[in-house]
Amino acid sequence: METVQQSSTIAALDIGSEKISVAVAEAAESGELTLLGFGKVPSMGIQHGSVQDVELAVESIRAAVAEAEQNSRRKVTTVSVALTGKHLHSLNKVGQVVLPDAEVDSAAVKRVTRLAMAFDPKADGLSEDDRLVSHVVKGYTLDNDDVMIDDPIGMVGSVLKAHVHLAIGSDSVVQNLVKCIRRAGLDIEGLVLQPWASAAGVLTPTDKEIGVVVLDIGAGTTDISCWEKGQVAYTAVAAMGGETIRRDIAAVLGCNISDADEIKLTYSHWPLRAEDSYETVRYMREATGELDSCSCEKIVKTVESRLTEMFRVIARNYLGPDDWNMRASAGIVLTGGVARMPGLDRLAAQVLGLPVRVGVPLLQSGAGIGLVSPEDATAVGVLTETMRRRRLSGTETVSDGTFSGLLAQLKRIVFGDFSG
Repeated sequence: METVQQSSTIAALDIGSEKISVAVAEAAESGELTLLGFGKVPSMGIQHGSVQDVELAVESIRAAVAEAEQNSRRKVTTVSVALTGKHLHSLNKVGQVVLPDAEVDSAAVKRVTRLAMAFDPKADGLSEDDRLVSHVVKGYTLDNDDVMIDDPIGMVGSVLKAHVHLAIGSDSVVQNLVKCIRRAGLDIEGLVLQPWASAAGVLTPTDKEIGVVVLDIGAGTTDISCWEKGQVAYTAVAAMGGETIRRDIAAVLGCNISDADEIKLTYSHWPLRAEDSYETVRYMREATGELDSCSCEKIVKTVESRLTEMFRVIARNYLGPDDWNMRASAGIVLTGGVARMPGLDRLAAQVLGLPVRVGVPLLQSGAGIGLVSPEDATAVGVLTETMRRRRLSGTETVSDGTFSGLLAQLKRIVFGDFSG
């Protein structure tokens, strides 16, 4: 059996609140990826992207890896990991330097980039535990010209500005996640923010250029990323998802959480159908143990109410402040497990007032299998981004001192930009 340390093989690890998945792919010299196999198991010990029980989390990771190894016939020892959690948020910053010789050289580019990426938890963070976990250098501008330049070296001007997008997260949350992965016997090739990975799995270059919003609605969180002019411009994670819907059903019906989850998966759809008023849903009341029933219409209305409120919160708190309802010309792309619900795209379009589609990743398979569900977008995106980073390795490096705290403690992890 080959190992994933070989340059031709990539393994992606996606740790969610409801499932943990591992995808193994073969990378051709052309950059094309072929899926070899994957493993997917229930997630234990993880809530909202944070470790709650180390032993349970380690056991789940090992189980997912074992299944992926069996399906792919490859030994998985190194993984690229999707990072999410309600602790994640983002900043757009600008650094600037005066050009004494009126010409941009490499020293000026390095200096202005460091200035833009300077992060002070007290001034820029939401808590003192916040650290810079990843970044995008969006581009450079000269003087008052607002046209972004990828490589300004050799150009002439008075003032050079660097424009960066910083992803901020909890130092302790990331370290605990890394601890679990290491205890599961795995090395880490790199971390990829889940909002960015989901986008990489489903977006086209045109989407990113004209403006698009990706909503990855998982069990415990909704990952949000907004793209424009080919770059990510906004990243956030909202602490709401499928678990919220499941709790609502349990509360309305008085059933246990497990039964509520099964009812959610079986009967959730939108809009109401004619038969919903007389189709009967049978369940057991948790408090009394008695059998009870309700119409499917009651389930649909409960789910509709919660999802409508979730989309309104996203519109108000995340998309509204920067007018993404006007900037997202390509509309909204839905991914994540909740995106499998029939009619969710139509409900989202009605509430958000934008075109909406469900993002389905397509990855060529060498074994008659494929990752084609919206919930697989993250794994596909991690594979894609890892391939991109490998192709850039040796030509792009992160300068010493760029990150503090977290990077110093995780020296073996590659934090690269995700400029697409």
